[in-house]
Amino acid sequence: MTVASPAIFLALAACAAFALRKRVNAVAWLSLSAIVIAFTAVSVTPVDTVARLLDVDLRVSALGRLAGLIILATVAMLIVDVLLDEPAYNFFPTALMVGAVALAVLVVGSPIVIFALLVVGLLVPVGTFTFQVHRNRSVEAAVRHFSFVVLGGSLGLGALAVAASLPKDQPATTVVLLVVLLFVSFALMLAAIPFHTHAALLAGEAPASALALYFGVLVPVTFIAFAEILAGSGLLPAIVQVSKVQDLLLAIGLTSAFGGALLAAGANDLRRLVVYAVISNLGSALVGIATLSGPGIIGGIATALVTGACATQQLLAAGTLERRAAGDRPNVTHAPLAAGVFIAGGIAMIGAPPLVTFPGHFFVDLIAYAVSGVAGSALVASAFLLLIAQLRAGVQLFAGSPEGWRIEPRPVAGILGAVIFLALLAGGITPDVFLRPIAEFADEFLKALRPL
Repeated sequence: MTVASPAIFLALAACAAFALRKRVNAVAWLSLSAIVIAFTAVSVTPVDTVARLLDVDLRVSALGRLAGLIILATVAMLIVDVLLDEPAYNFFPTALMVGAVALAVLVVGSPIVIFALLVVGLLVPVGTFTFQVHRNRSVEAAVRHFSFVVLGGSLGLGALAVAASLPKDQPATTVVLLVVLLFVSFALMLAAIPFHTHAALLAGEAPASALALYFGVLVPVTFIAFAEILAGSGLLPAIVQVSKVQDLLLAIGLTSAFGGALLAAGANDLRRLVVYAVISNLGSALVGIATLSGPGIIGGIATALVTGACATQQLLAAGTLERRAAGDRPNVTHAPLAAGVFIAGGIAMIGAPPLVTFPGHFFVDLIAYAVSGVAGSALVASAFLLLIAQLRAGVQLFAGSPEGWRIEPRPVAGILGAVIFLALLAGGITPDVFLRPIAEFADEFLKALRPL
Protein backbone atom coordinates (compact mmCIF):
# COMPACT_ATOMS: atom_id res chain seq x y z
CA MET A 1 0.00 0.00 0.00
CA THR A 2 1.44 3.36 -1.05
CA VAL A 3 1.44 6.64 0.86
CA ALA A 4 -1.39 8.04 -1.24
CA SER A 5 -3.63 4.95 -1.07
CA PRO A 6 -5.86 6.01 1.86
CA ALA A 7 -6.58 9.41 0.30
CA ILE A 8 -7.26 7.92 -3.15
CA PHE A 9 -9.46 5.24 -1.63
CA LEU A 10 -11.56 7.81 0.24
CA ALA A 11 -11.89 9.94 -2.89
CA LEU A 12 -13.19 6.94 -4.84
CA ALA A 13 -15.53 6.06 -1.97
CA ALA A 14 -16.81 9.65 -2.02
CA CYS A 15 -17.69 9.30 -5.71
CA ALA A 16 -19.52 6.04 -5.00
CA ALA A 17 -21.31 7.63 -2.04
CA PHE A 18 -22.42 10.54 -4.21
CA ALA A 19 -23.91 8.14 -6.74
CA LEU A 20 -25.80 6.30 -3.96
CA ARG A 21 -26.53 9.35 -1.79
CA LYS A 22 -30.33 8.99 -1.86
CA ARG A 23 -30.08 5.57 -0.13
CA VAL A 24 -29.18 7.04 3.24
CA ASN A 25 -28.62 3.87 5.28
CA ALA A 26 -26.59 2.15 2.58
CA VAL A 27 -24.39 5.16 1.86
CA ALA A 28 -23.87 5.82 5.57
CA TRP A 29 -22.55 2.32 6.19
CA LEU A 30 -20.46 2.51 3.01
CA SER A 31 -18.95 5.77 4.26
CA LEU A 32 -18.28 4.43 7.73
CA SER A 33 -16.64 1.30 6.33
CA ALA A 34 -14.44 3.40 4.04
CA ILE A 35 -13.30 5.54 6.98
CA VAL A 36 -12.45 2.44 9.03
CA ILE A 37 -10.41 0.99 6.15
CA ALA A 38 -8.57 4.29 5.63
CA PHE A 39 -7.94 4.60 9.38
CA THR A 40 -6.41 1.12 9.43
CA ALA A 41 -4.26 1.89 6.39
CA VAL A 42 -2.95 5.13 7.92
CA SER A 43 -2.22 3.46 11.27
CA VAL A 44 -0.12 0.67 9.72
CA THR A 45 1.85 2.91 7.36
CA PRO A 46 5.34 3.43 8.84
CA VAL A 47 6.55 6.94 9.55
CA ASP A 48 8.94 8.37 6.92
CA THR A 49 7.48 6.19 4.17
CA VAL A 50 8.04 8.09 0.92
CA ALA A 51 6.61 7.88 -2.58
CA ARG A 52 6.21 9.94 -5.71
CA LEU A 53 2.95 10.50 -7.59
CA LEU A 54 2.55 12.71 -10.67
CA ASP A 55 5.96 14.31 -9.99
CA VAL A 56 4.88 15.26 -6.46
CA ASP A 57 6.87 13.98 -3.47
CA LEU A 58 4.82 12.26 -0.76
CA ARG A 59 5.92 11.44 2.77
CA VAL A 60 4.23 10.13 5.90
CA SER A 61 5.48 12.22 8.82
CA ALA A 62 4.79 11.48 12.47
CA LEU A 63 2.60 14.58 12.69
CA GLY A 64 0.80 13.68 9.46
CA ARG A 65 -0.06 10.22 10.74
CA LEU A 66 -1.21 11.55 14.12
CA ALA A 67 -3.37 14.26 12.54
CA GLY A 68 -4.73 11.82 9.95
CA LEU A 69 -5.87 9.36 12.61
CA ILE A 70 -7.52 12.12 14.67
CA ILE A 71 -9.27 13.53 11.61
CA LEU A 72 -10.54 10.16 10.40
CA ALA A 73 -11.85 9.33 13.88
CA THR A 74 -13.65 12.68 13.94
CA VAL A 75 -15.19 12.12 10.52
CA ALA A 76 -16.37 8.66 11.59
CA MET A 77 -18.15 10.16 14.61
CA LEU A 78 -19.80 12.78 12.43
CA ILE A 79 -21.06 10.09 10.05
CA VAL A 80 -22.54 8.14 12.96
CA ASP A 81 -24.22 11.26 14.33
CA VAL A 82 -25.73 12.22 10.97
CA LEU A 83 -26.94 8.67 10.34
CA LEU A 84 -28.63 8.23 13.72
CA ASP A 85 -29.68 11.74 14.71
CA GLU A 86 -29.79 14.10 11.72
CA PRO A 87 -30.14 12.24 8.39
CA ALA A 88 -28.79 14.30 5.48
CA TYR A 89 -28.00 12.29 2.37
CA ASN A 90 -25.55 14.82 0.92
CA PHE A 91 -23.37 14.82 4.04
CA PHE A 92 -21.74 11.42 3.49
CA PRO A 93 -19.95 12.01 0.16
CA THR A 94 -18.90 15.42 1.46
CA ALA A 95 -17.40 13.89 4.61
CA LEU A 96 -15.49 11.28 2.62
CA MET A 97 -14.09 13.87 0.24
CA VAL A 98 -13.04 16.10 3.14
CA GLY A 99 -11.26 13.10 4.68
CA ALA A 100 -9.52 12.36 1.37
CA VAL A 101 -8.34 15.95 0.93
CA ALA A 102 -7.16 16.14 4.54
CA LEU A 103 -5.07 12.98 4.19
CA ALA A 104 -3.61 14.25 0.92
CA VAL A 105 -2.65 17.60 2.48
CA LEU A 106 -0.86 15.79 5.30
CA VAL A 107 1.40 13.70 3.01
CA VAL A 108 2.13 16.05 0.09
CA GLY A 109 5.52 17.79 0.13
CA SER A 110 4.99 20.63 -2.35
CA PRO A 111 3.69 23.88 -0.75
CA ILE A 112 1.75 24.89 -3.89
CA VAL A 113 0.06 21.48 -4.16
CA ILE A 114 -0.75 21.52 -0.43
CA PHE A 115 -2.37 24.91 -0.80
CA ALA A 116 -4.36 23.92 -3.90
CA LEU A 117 -5.68 20.77 -2.20
CA LEU A 118 -6.55 22.82 0.86
CA VAL A 119 -8.64 25.27 -1.16
CA VAL A 120 -10.53 22.37 -2.75
CA GLY A 121 -11.17 20.85 0.67
CA LEU A 122 -12.48 24.12 2.10
CA LEU A 123 -14.90 24.49 -0.81
CA VAL A 124 -16.29 20.95 -0.59
CA PRO A 125 -18.60 21.62 2.41
CA VAL A 126 -20.38 24.33 0.42
CA GLY A 127 -22.44 21.46 -0.96
CA THR A 128 -23.50 20.46 2.53
CA PHE A 129 -24.46 24.04 3.29
CA THR A 130 -26.64 24.43 0.19
CA PHE A 131 -27.98 21.11 -1.12
CA GLN A 132 -30.70 20.97 1.55
CA VAL A 133 -31.81 24.58 1.48
CA HIS A 134 -34.77 23.87 3.76
CA ARG A 135 -32.28 23.27 6.57
CA ASN A 136 -30.78 26.75 6.12
CA ARG A 137 -32.32 30.16 6.65
CA SER A 138 -30.54 31.34 3.49
CA VAL A 139 -27.76 30.37 1.10
CA GLU A 140 -25.94 33.63 1.77
CA ALA A 141 -23.67 31.85 4.26
CA ALA A 142 -22.47 29.38 1.63
CA VAL A 143 -21.94 32.10 -0.98
CA ARG A 144 -19.94 34.25 1.41
CA HIS A 145 -17.86 31.27 2.55
CA PHE A 146 -17.15 30.39 -1.09
CA SER A 147 -16.08 33.97 -1.80
CA PHE A 148 -13.72 34.20 1.18
CA VAL A 149 -12.06 30.87 0.41
CA VAL A 150 -11.64 31.70 -3.28
CA LEU A 151 -10.17 35.10 -2.42
CA GLY A 152 -7.78 33.60 0.13
CA GLY A 153 -6.88 30.77 -2.22
CA SER A 154 -6.10 33.13 -5.08
CA LEU A 155 -3.85 35.31 -2.91
CA GLY A 156 -2.02 32.34 -1.42
CA LEU A 157 -1.49 30.46 -4.66
CA GLY A 158 -0.22 33.62 -6.32
CA ALA A 159 2.19 34.35 -3.48
CA LEU A 160 3.56 30.79 -3.42
CA ALA A 161 3.91 30.65 -7.20
CA VAL A 162 5.85 33.91 -7.27
CA ALA A 163 8.02 32.84 -4.32
CA ALA A 164 8.90 29.58 -6.07
CA SER A 165 9.87 31.29 -9.34
CA LEU A 166 11.97 34.17 -7.98
CA PRO A 167 15.73 33.90 -7.42
CA LYS A 168 16.85 33.59 -3.82
CA ASP A 169 18.50 37.00 -3.57
CA GLN A 170 15.49 39.29 -3.40
CA PRO A 171 14.97 42.69 -1.75
CA ALA A 172 13.36 42.64 1.67
CA THR A 173 10.32 44.46 0.33
CA THR A 174 9.57 41.64 -2.11
CA VAL A 175 9.76 39.02 0.62
CA VAL A 176 7.58 41.12 2.93
CA LEU A 177 4.91 41.48 0.25
CA LEU A 178 4.81 37.75 -0.51
CA VAL A 179 4.68 36.76 3.14
CA VAL A 180 1.97 39.32 3.92
CA LEU A 181 -0.14 37.94 1.06
CA LEU A 182 0.38 34.41 2.37
CA PHE A 183 -0.56 35.43 5.92
CA VAL A 184 -3.69 37.24 4.74
CA SER A 185 -4.75 34.26 2.62
CA PHE A 186 -4.56 31.93 5.60
CA ALA A 187 -6.26 34.49 7.83
CA LEU A 188 -9.18 34.48 5.39
CA MET A 189 -9.38 30.68 5.35
CA LEU A 190 -8.94 30.30 9.12
CA ALA A 191 -11.58 33.00 9.75
CA ALA A 192 -9.07 34.97 11.80
CA ILE A 193 -10.39 38.30 13.03
CA PRO A 194 -11.07 40.68 11.24
CA PHE A 195 -11.62 38.19 8.39
CA HIS A 196 -14.23 36.21 10.34
CA THR A 197 -17.57 37.44 9.00
CA HIS A 198 -18.19 34.40 6.81
CA ALA A 199 -17.63 32.08 9.79
CA ALA A 200 -20.01 34.10 11.94
CA LEU A 201 -22.73 33.76 9.30
CA LEU A 202 -22.06 30.03 8.87
CA ALA A 203 -22.56 29.55 12.61
CA GLY A 204 -26.15 30.68 12.35
CA GLU A 205 -27.05 29.29 8.94
CA ALA A 206 -25.37 25.91 8.40
CA PRO A 207 -26.42 22.57 9.96
CA ALA A 208 -24.48 21.62 13.09
CA SER A 209 -22.95 18.55 11.42
CA ALA A 210 -21.63 20.65 8.53
CA LEU A 211 -20.20 23.15 11.01
CA ALA A 212 -18.46 20.32 12.84
CA LEU A 213 -17.01 19.05 9.56
CA TYR A 214 -15.65 22.52 8.82
CA PHE A 215 -14.44 23.69 12.24
CA GLY A 216 -13.64 20.26 13.65
CA VAL A 217 -11.77 18.85 10.64
CA LEU A 218 -10.90 21.37 7.94
CA VAL A 219 -9.84 24.27 10.15
CA PRO A 220 -7.24 22.22 12.10
CA VAL A 221 -5.95 20.80 8.80
CA THR A 222 -5.70 24.34 7.43
CA PHE A 223 -3.60 25.39 10.42
CA ILE A 224 -1.25 22.41 10.05
CA ALA A 225 -0.97 23.14 6.32
CA PHE A 226 -0.01 26.73 7.17
CA ALA A 227 2.88 25.52 9.31
CA GLU A 228 3.94 22.97 6.67
CA ILE A 229 3.87 25.56 3.89
CA LEU A 230 5.95 27.99 5.96
CA ALA A 231 8.51 25.25 6.58
CA GLY A 232 8.61 24.10 2.95
CA SER A 233 8.34 27.39 1.07
CA GLY A 234 11.83 28.65 1.89
CA LEU A 235 10.44 31.92 3.26
CA LEU A 236 11.26 31.29 6.91
CA PRO A 237 14.87 32.58 6.92
CA ALA A 238 13.66 35.79 5.27
CA ILE A 239 10.87 36.17 7.84
CA VAL A 240 13.43 36.07 10.66
CA GLN A 241 15.42 38.85 9.01
CA VAL A 242 12.36 41.14 8.68
CA SER A 243 10.94 41.57 12.18
CA LYS A 244 7.83 43.40 10.95
CA VAL A 245 6.63 40.24 9.20
CA GLN A 246 6.82 38.28 12.44
CA ASP A 247 5.05 41.15 14.21
CA LEU A 248 2.24 40.98 11.65
CA LEU A 249 1.61 37.30 12.34
CA LEU A 250 1.76 37.97 16.07
CA ALA A 251 -0.76 40.80 15.69
CA ILE A 252 -3.17 38.63 13.68
CA GLY A 253 -2.94 35.90 16.31
CA LEU A 254 -3.48 38.21 19.29
CA THR A 255 -6.38 39.99 17.59
CA SER A 256 -8.08 36.67 16.85
CA ALA A 257 -7.40 35.27 20.32
CA PHE A 258 -8.77 38.24 22.23
CA GLY A 259 -11.45 39.25 19.71
CA GLY A 260 -12.79 35.71 19.36
CA ALA A 261 -12.95 35.30 23.14
CA LEU A 262 -14.73 38.65 23.46
CA LEU A 263 -17.29 37.65 20.83
CA ALA A 264 -17.74 34.26 22.50
CA ALA A 265 -18.49 35.94 25.83
CA GLY A 266 -21.32 37.86 24.16
CA ALA A 267 -22.60 35.09 21.88
CA ASN A 268 -26.36 34.67 21.97
CA ASP A 269 -26.51 31.02 20.92
CA LEU A 270 -24.49 27.88 21.47
CA ARG A 271 -23.14 27.40 17.98
CA ARG A 272 -21.82 30.95 17.74
CA LEU A 273 -20.14 30.46 21.09
CA VAL A 274 -18.30 27.40 19.79
CA VAL A 275 -17.27 29.03 16.50
CA TYR A 276 -15.91 32.12 18.26
CA ALA A 277 -14.07 29.91 20.76
CA VAL A 278 -12.43 28.06 17.85
CA ILE A 279 -11.38 31.38 16.31
CA SER A 280 -9.91 32.46 19.66
CA ASN A 281 -7.98 29.21 20.14
CA LEU A 282 -6.60 29.36 16.61
CA GLY A 283 -5.50 32.91 17.30
CA SER A 284 -3.56 31.63 20.28
CA ALA A 285 -2.08 28.91 18.09
CA LEU A 286 -0.99 31.55 15.54
CA VAL A 287 0.77 33.39 18.35
CA GLY A 288 2.67 30.18 19.08
CA ILE A 289 3.78 29.89 15.45
CA ALA A 290 4.65 33.61 15.36
CA THR A 291 7.20 33.14 18.16
CA LEU A 292 9.20 30.89 15.78
CA SER A 293 10.26 28.79 18.76
CA GLY A 294 10.06 25.09 19.57
CA PRO A 295 7.58 25.41 22.46
CA GLY A 296 5.46 27.87 20.47
CA ILE A 297 5.25 25.59 17.43
CA ILE A 298 4.44 22.54 19.57
CA GLY A 299 1.83 24.45 21.56
CA GLY A 300 0.25 26.00 18.47
CA ILE A 301 -0.19 22.76 16.55
CA ALA A 302 -1.32 20.86 19.66
CA THR A 303 -3.91 23.57 20.37
CA ALA A 304 -5.22 23.47 16.79
CA LEU A 305 -5.58 19.67 16.78
CA VAL A 306 -7.43 19.36 20.07
CA THR A 307 -9.57 22.42 19.36
CA GLY A 308 -11.04 20.53 16.41
CA ALA A 309 -12.04 17.64 18.67
CA CYS A 310 -13.58 20.00 21.25
CA ALA A 311 -15.46 21.89 18.54
CA THR A 312 -16.90 18.64 17.18
CA GLN A 313 -18.05 17.62 20.65
CA GLN A 314 -19.71 20.96 21.38
CA LEU A 315 -21.26 21.50 17.94
CA LEU A 316 -22.91 18.07 17.87
CA ALA A 317 -24.28 18.66 21.37
CA ALA A 318 -25.49 22.14 20.41
CA GLY A 319 -27.27 20.74 17.35
CA THR A 320 -29.04 18.12 19.47
CA LEU A 321 -30.07 20.70 22.09
CA GLU A 322 -31.48 23.00 19.43
CA ARG A 323 -33.45 20.25 17.71
CA ARG A 324 -34.89 18.97 21.02
CA ALA A 325 -35.82 22.51 22.05
CA ALA A 326 -38.03 22.85 18.94
CA GLY A 327 -37.80 26.63 18.86
CA ASP A 328 -37.50 27.23 22.61
CA ARG A 329 -34.25 28.21 24.30
CA PRO A 330 -32.09 25.06 24.64
CA ASN A 331 -31.65 23.81 28.20
CA VAL A 332 -30.91 20.66 30.14
CA THR A 333 -34.54 19.49 30.27
CA HIS A 334 -34.51 18.88 26.51
CA ALA A 335 -31.35 16.76 26.34
CA PRO A 336 -29.43 16.27 29.62
CA LEU A 337 -26.64 14.14 28.14
CA ALA A 338 -26.03 16.58 25.29
CA ALA A 339 -25.99 19.46 27.77
CA GLY A 340 -23.47 17.61 29.92
CA VAL A 341 -21.05 16.91 27.07
CA PHE A 342 -21.41 20.50 25.84
CA ILE A 343 -20.14 21.69 29.22
CA ALA A 344 -17.40 19.04 29.19
CA GLY A 345 -16.35 20.21 25.74
CA GLY A 346 -16.22 23.77 27.03
CA ILE A 347 -13.88 22.69 29.82
CA ALA A 348 -11.65 21.05 27.24
CA MET A 349 -11.84 24.05 24.89
CA ILE A 350 -10.29 26.39 27.45
CA GLY A 351 -7.40 23.99 28.07
CA ALA A 352 -8.16 22.82 31.59
CA PRO A 353 -5.88 20.14 33.10
CA PRO A 354 -5.61 17.15 33.19
CA LEU A 355 -6.98 17.01 29.65
CA VAL A 356 -4.62 16.84 26.68
CA THR A 357 -5.81 20.33 25.70
CA PHE A 358 -3.76 21.78 28.57
CA PRO A 359 -0.15 21.33 27.31
CA GLY A 360 -0.74 23.25 24.08
CA HIS A 361 -2.27 26.25 25.84
CA PHE A 362 0.43 26.14 28.50
CA PHE A 363 3.30 26.14 25.99
CA VAL A 364 1.81 29.00 23.97
CA ASP A 365 1.08 31.15 27.03
CA LEU A 366 4.54 30.51 28.45
CA ILE A 367 6.40 31.44 25.28
CA ALA A 368 4.10 34.43 24.68
CA TYR A 369 5.11 35.87 28.05
CA ALA A 370 8.75 35.27 27.16
CA VAL A 371 8.31 37.24 23.93
CA SER A 372 6.17 40.05 25.34
CA GLY A 373 4.33 40.70 28.57
CA VAL A 374 1.51 42.29 26.57
CA ALA A 375 1.12 39.19 24.38
CA GLY A 376 1.08 36.85 27.37
CA SER A 377 -1.43 39.03 29.24
CA ALA A 378 -3.68 39.17 26.16
CA LEU A 379 -3.74 35.37 25.92
CA VAL A 380 -4.54 35.00 29.62
CA ALA A 381 -7.33 37.58 29.27
CA SER A 382 -8.65 35.59 26.29
CA ALA A 383 -8.69 32.43 28.37
CA PHE A 384 -10.67 34.18 31.12
CA LEU A 385 -13.19 35.49 28.59
CA LEU A 386 -13.64 31.99 27.14
CA LEU A 387 -14.13 30.65 30.65
CA ILE A 388 -16.81 33.28 31.26
CA ALA A 389 -18.49 32.39 27.96
CA GLN A 390 -18.57 28.67 28.77
CA LEU A 391 -19.80 29.30 32.33
CA ARG A 392 -22.51 31.60 31.02
CA ALA A 393 -23.67 28.93 28.59
CA GLY A 394 -23.63 26.33 31.38
CA VAL A 395 -25.77 28.48 33.65
CA GLN A 396 -28.32 28.99 30.87
CA LEU A 397 -28.38 25.29 29.97
CA PHE A 398 -28.82 24.06 33.53
CA ALA A 399 -31.43 26.63 34.52
CA GLY A 400 -34.20 24.03 34.34
CA SER A 401 -35.52 22.09 37.30
CA PRO A 402 -33.95 18.62 37.84
CA GLU A 403 -37.43 17.14 38.16
CA GLY A 404 -38.05 17.93 34.50
CA TRP A 405 -34.96 16.22 33.14
CA ARG A 406 -35.63 13.38 30.72
CA ILE A 407 -32.84 11.47 29.01
CA GLU A 408 -33.15 12.07 25.27
CA PRO A 409 -34.51 9.09 23.26
CA ARG A 410 -31.41 8.98 21.04
CA PRO A 411 -28.44 10.21 23.08
CA VAL A 412 -26.09 10.03 20.07
CA ALA A 413 -24.39 13.38 20.67
CA GLY A 414 -24.10 12.60 24.38
CA ILE A 415 -22.39 9.27 23.78
CA LEU A 416 -20.07 10.58 21.07
CA GLY A 417 -19.22 13.60 23.21
CA ALA A 418 -18.38 11.33 26.13
CA VAL A 419 -16.08 9.27 23.88
CA ILE A 420 -14.26 12.43 22.76
CA PHE A 421 -13.93 13.66 26.34
CA LEU A 422 -12.52 10.31 27.49
CA ALA A 423 -10.03 10.39 24.62
CA LEU A 424 -8.93 13.89 25.65
CA LEU A 425 -8.58 12.68 29.23
CA ALA A 426 -6.55 9.63 28.17
CA GLY A 427 -4.33 11.91 26.09
CA GLY A 428 -3.79 14.13 29.10
CA ILE A 429 -2.70 11.17 31.20
CA THR A 430 -0.16 10.07 28.56
CA PRO A 431 0.67 13.32 26.71
CA ASP A 432 3.94 12.06 25.23
CA VAL A 433 2.07 9.94 22.67
CA PHE A 434 0.34 13.09 21.45
CA LEU A 435 3.16 15.61 21.78
CA ARG A 436 6.11 13.60 20.45
CA PRO A 437 5.03 13.63 16.76
CA ILE A 438 4.36 17.38 17.04
CA ALA A 439 7.81 17.90 18.56
CA GLU A 440 9.38 16.07 15.59
CA PHE A 441 7.68 18.50 13.22
CA ALA A 442 8.85 21.41 15.37
CA ASP A 443 12.42 20.21 14.88
CA GLU A 444 11.90 20.17 11.08
CA PHE A 445 10.37 23.65 11.26
CA LEU A 446 13.34 25.04 13.18
CA LYS A 447 15.80 23.45 10.73
CA ALA A 448 13.97 25.19 7.88
CA LEU A 449 14.06 28.41 9.91
CA ARG A 450 17.82 28.29 10.42
CA PRO A 451 19.32 26.13 7.67
CA LEU A 452 22.97 25.13 8.07
